[in-house]
Amino acid sequence: MEERLTVGFLIHHLDNDYSKALLKGAVSTAREMDVNLAIFPGRSLNSQLDDRKYAAYEYQHNVIYSYVSPESLDAAVISAGTLGSFVSKEEFKDFVDSFGKLPIITMENKVEGYPCVRTSGSGIKELITHLVHKHGRRRIAFVSGPKTNADANERLENYIAALEENGIEFDPNMIAYGKFSEYCVDIVGELLDKNEGKIDAICFANDMMCKGGYKAIEERGLRVGEDIAVTGYDDSEVAVSIKPMLTTVKADASLLGARAVKEAVRLAIGEKVYSDILLDSFPVYRSSCGCIKKDDNIDETVKKIIADNSPDAAADDILRKYIPDYSRMLIRHEPLHRMRDFISELLGCAMGVSEISTAASKSYFSRIVDENFDVTMSYETMLTILKKLREEIYEICEQKECDAEITAQLTYIVTDCFETAAERIVVAHYSNMDDLIFSHFLISNITKDMTFYGNDEGKCFFSIVNNLYRIRLNSSYIYTYEAPIIHAKNMEWDLPKTIFLRAYHDGDKIAAVTGEARRLRSCEILKNSYTPSDRQRTMVISPIFMNEDQYGIIVCELENKYFPLIYSITPQICTAIKLTSLVTQLETSLNAEQNRNNMLNIISMSDELTGIYNRRGFYIFANHALKAPENKGKSAAVIFADLDNLKKINDTFGHDSGDYAIVSVAGFMKNSLRTSDIVARIGGDEFAAFAICENKDIIQLLPERIKSLAHQQNLASDKPFNVTVSVGIYEVVCSEDANIQQFMDKADAALYLDKKNKSTDILKHID
Repeated sequence: MEERLTVGFLIHHLDNDYSKALLKGAVSTAREMDVNLAIFPGRSLNSQLDDRKYAAYEYQHNVIYSYVSPESLDAAVISAGTLGSFVSKEEFKDFVDSFGKLPIITMENKVEGYPCVRTSGSGIKELITHLVHKHGRRRIAFVSGPKTNADANERLENYIAALEENGIEFDPNMIAYGKFSEYCVDIVGELLDKNEGKIDAICFANDMMCKGGYKAIEERGLRVGEDIAVTGYDDSEVAVSIKPMLTTVKADASLLGARAVKEAVRLAIGEKVYSDILLDSFPVYRSSCGCIKKDDNIDETVKKIIADNSPDAAADDILRKYIPDYSRMLIRHEPLHRMRDFISELLGCAMGVSEISTAASKSYFSRIVDENFDVTMSYETMLTILKKLREEIYEICEQKECDAEITAQLTYIVTDCFETAAERIVVAHYSNMDDLIFSHFLISNITKDMTFYGNDEGKCFFSIVNNLYRIRLNSSYIYTYEAPIIHAKNMEWDLPKTIFLRAYHDGDKIAAVTGEARRLRSCEILKNSYTPSDRQRTMVISPIFMNEDQYGIIVCELENKYFPLIYSITPQICTAIKLTSLVTQLETSLNAEQNRNNMLNIISMSDELTGIYNRRGFYIFANHALKAPENKGKSAAVIFADLDNLKKINDTFGHDSGDYAIVSVAGFMKNSLRTSDIVARIGGDEFAAFAICENKDIIQLLPERIKSLAHQQNLASDKPFNVTVSVGIYEVVCSEDANIQQFMDKADAALYLDKKNKSTDILKHID
């Protein structure tokens, strides 16, 4: 079986309208073409976000680009417009070139030597012409993107060309440069103040900047759509969420993403791809330019519908306007066919070419909604289509002078269907809310559950993927580096050759990976023995980091509407890993401290010269053995020993010889007893021992055994002196009420008798 292709998709962020639209098209096309899609949502190179509070460690996201290589992917799509906004063309080309022989296609901006899919900026020309001729605006300013951004420059060029075509002189003072973000209030404010009273319209290079533009305009007591007309570019969700709704250029980002993936697949299989693929853009008129909410062109549209007398063609025109790649989608998706039939029947009734049938009813529409219609359009798009349809039906009925009852019936059907779709949006909204609440509850469990297992790595990482399995992830793979890697902002990132798979889930299979099996090459994160090959996969790769510390990455598989969950998941995983690491370090430190304390305790109870117990150690351990419940009633011996003539040895032969004699006696004592018995040096030349010994005969033999060992050593040694020892012994019975101190005097008395009348001669005599 031939291995499925994997296409990489490099993009800035997941959670903005433009990225969502791009990815919607990319994901849909990857599924249709049965290729894997690996999404790398990093950040713009050398990103310069104005919201610095959240931007300090944004550069850390870009380490994921190091996983893009010919070994891991078959081709890649790079969003040059979002990644290259803050670097020069030369710097961005170096970035693209760094991927070596990997087939690459760029989007939005052309990079020398690589094919590019982009949208024509001609829609801006139409907008400028509309502002001039429809609304009489001639003092039109322009808010561009970064000067280094080719997409922004192209839109600026179209603006300048449009002014010239409409006989308006270009004024450089009417230009400002934003960063394609909503944080442009000050920039737009400066533009307005510099041209106070002169500007009657502002054309923005993207929709997002219009949010900041609206605020700057309103702060100066001006009204958008009345005092100053405003237009955008992209037709993103922002365009319909701000008030008044935004007139903009519809450059279908989902179609752009879809086409880019399609061309990347062609590159991967060696087919020829055009170096520059241009997609159309067109204006969408709303209230912000001064147009009324109703479509300005509706009369012309209605005239065309009536003139063509073709309900099917009119239905196609409506759907084509709102659904990317409509013709291809119509072939593949049955629900779209039924939606077309529904619209066509209603238009046909309004035109008088057909009567109301089952296909033109609320029940038929409900069947469409009940199917998996989101494949082709969102419910929001469906509402827009129904609104457009209602307006056109009303206009057609007026033009055709339809019976009032027919007009009312048709309008009622569409209104009823509109309410049905709106209800589905509400249900879907609350369902998504429930999903999100439950998902975030499980995400919050990641840290709690992982730290519960302390330093058991296997269970810790298993707990992570167990929670991810219960959220909305079809699969997840947690990889970590051998140790956290410090990556400061100005440091070059060097991807380790190997990485460790800690745990994963695929469907309902959940497992932690241990031992050497965890170690994989870094280029194998997308394809290895643990990843499924029996299905098409859409994966998101995200780094796991905290401040300057890089811990690893997560590769997860989920539906694109849940992509933003990644930004909640990764901080939790990182926090869990960090806390677990700290717990492990703390436990290690505590163990080390305990070991140090134990060692100090041993040292404090040991004699430095001989290594046996000192006086303190003897009394502690001898008393413990004497009082131990398991020794109760057993016979034991308290032994007191004294090195004979230590002072004379020191005075005659030196202290080294004295030390030799002391160490020798310690050896006699230890070797005559068991390792479990307690032996100590309790003074300069004094020694003591405590031994459990239930055989009383053996107790009485102990002094002679000690002296015998001394005699044998003296015979074997080359020292000119003898080492002799006096020994006293006292037999006791173990009891918890006894105390070793009370028996020491008895043993000392026995020692005195043994030592009495001993010779003080230490020299060896050679016969």
